Amino acid sequence: MRRFLGAGIAATLLVTGGVVGAGTAVAAGDPTFEFYDIGDKVLMPGEGRVWLSPPATGGQNSGEPDGTYVYALSRKPLTDAGWSGGGAPAGLKVDPTDACKPKAGIAGVYLCDLKSWNNPAPEVSATSTAANGTTAYYSLVYVPRGASVDAGIKEAQTAGSKPIGPRRAHATITAKTKAQVAQNTMTLTTPQLPAGGSAAHTVKLHAVDKGRLQMSLSAAPGFRRWDEGELKVSVDGVGAGGAAGAECDHSLGEPGWGNEIRCDITKPGDYTVTFGLKAAAGAPAWRLRNTAVYEVYTFGTGNPEKAADFTIGSSIPVSERFRVVGRSADGDLYDYRGTGRGAQPFESSSLVGGAPDWNRYSAITRLGPLTVQSTGPGAVARDKAGVLWFYRMSGDGGIFKDRLKLGAGWNAFNSLTGASDLTGDKNADLLARDTAGTMWLYPGTGNTAAPFGNRVKMGAGWNIFNSLVGGTDATGDGKPDLLARDTAGKLWLYPGTGVGATPFGPRAEIGTGWQIYNTVLAPGDLNSDGKADLVARDAAGGLWSYAGTGVAAKPYASRVKIGTGWQTYNLMF
Repeated sequence: MRRFLGAGIAATLLVTGGVVGAGTAVAAGDPTFEFYDIGDKVLMPGEGRVWLSPPATGGQNSGEPDGTYVYALSRKPLTDAGWSGGGAPAGLKVDPTDACKPKAGIAGVYLCDLKSWNNPAPEVSATSTAANGTTAYYSLVYVPRGASVDAGIKEAQTAGSKPIGPRRAHATITAKTKAQVAQNTMTLTTPQLPAGGSAAHTVKLHAVDKGRLQMSLSAAPGFRRWDEGELKVSVDGVGAGGAAGAECDHSLGEPGWGNEIRCDITKPGDYTVTFGLKAAAGAPAWRLRNTAVYEVYTFGTGNPEKAADFTIGSSIPVSERFRVVGRSADGDLYDYRGTGRGAQPFESSSLVGGAPDWNRYSAITRLGPLTVQSTGPGAVARDKAGVLWFYRMSGDGGIFKDRLKLGAGWNAFNSLTGASDLTGDKNADLLARDTAGTMWLYPGTGNTAAPFGNRVKMGAGWNIFNSLVGGTDATGDGKPDLLARDTAGKLWLYPGTGVGATPFGPRAEIGTGWQIYNTVLAPGDLNSDGKADLVARDAAGGLWSYAGTGVAAKPYASRVKIGTGWQTYNLMF
């Protein structure tokens, strides 16, 4: 039985005294308990820290350990029985932690009470003034309850002169400056991967330090993360040429769920790591990013990193996924990301971090559908003083960047509707209806500093509608349309023309009874069929989905209930 305990887990157990597993205690001389994977550690001055506990422990008969961990740290290799180098060198700081005690009278020796699987250890950190190459030598010896701790201390002090065993190990802790580690450099070559074919990618590594090269594939900026099995790409072998000192491996299955490709570099030198990728014929046209990290530091943010993007050459588009956002009574925003599955179109809600008091706004509208990867034309919000603010999409999986002030006087309008591109210039437009019922078109400019041009009057009489919904194509012709609900509950479709002077064709009635809803939204395609859908909330908080058909005469299928409890939001967009 082997138990892997990462540094964070070990730290938690040190604080809480937590117990993992169950079984009988290990008596003195009982060989059922051992530890594994003690290795050299490299720290960055001013940031690096590490617990000395073994990352993995085990026992063949499931017996729980009971005894003492003896840790010994020295400025000299652990071969000196006189212990003349005992203690950490200048630049390395030792914190015994709550479960460990310094051994009185012996510098650099720490005794840690080991009970069950708590894996206690001192913590070692590198100070900001630690010189490059500062090294401490450390060892760990397990002493079962009832055995001689003094003998264990002697064994730990001279562990470097003995073979590493199941209950005795030794290694080093070295401080390396950021300037030193930055000398490890990488160059990536990432050709296009054809659907139904393969491609060889390379990383040229100039290594001046030992380390681990980790490579992982993720969605490039502007593309969403794929579901398991959706990418249809696999890693097809990995190998390293150049200096003798590389051992490479890769994970099986589809990339995107961890560090798939890795090479342990045991000697400095120049290496060319080559790995193959294969794409199924049905692989969608994702743009991917290969991120290579050369992990020299055990703990620290200074590991060299390089990234390069490439595409899957495919005629199959990546289906977009969209989100709905709700504003609570407290003024918080809650994000519902699309899943691409019609029966359950949204993930559980998540609070939008760092958001201001969104109740400051009397109107909010997105200018077009909001994707789960935070792309799109953004949103505008009008505060209670009549000032309009523009929120750009973050593009990083959050939602918005900081707001930009557009101007005052927008209290003249009782309706603001994001309409996507009505004029055919690929810029999102805004519809604003004044209190007299006149509709105005604010054409998009594509300039984030001044996103709208001079307004254009579209016509009067629009105050017969109490809900306007725009931004998606309901008719299947590629042009965004407008939905309008009148006070009698009839739903009207204004088909988009793509012409700025006359952005809508003649209206057509497409439904009745829509007065039962207090919110109607057109978030985009929710079921991955390529057609824009509609959602509506009733007075009881039930959320209903109307799947798009792409047929102008009947643009939406029969409704399906997809949720309850949505009355908690005073505004949705």
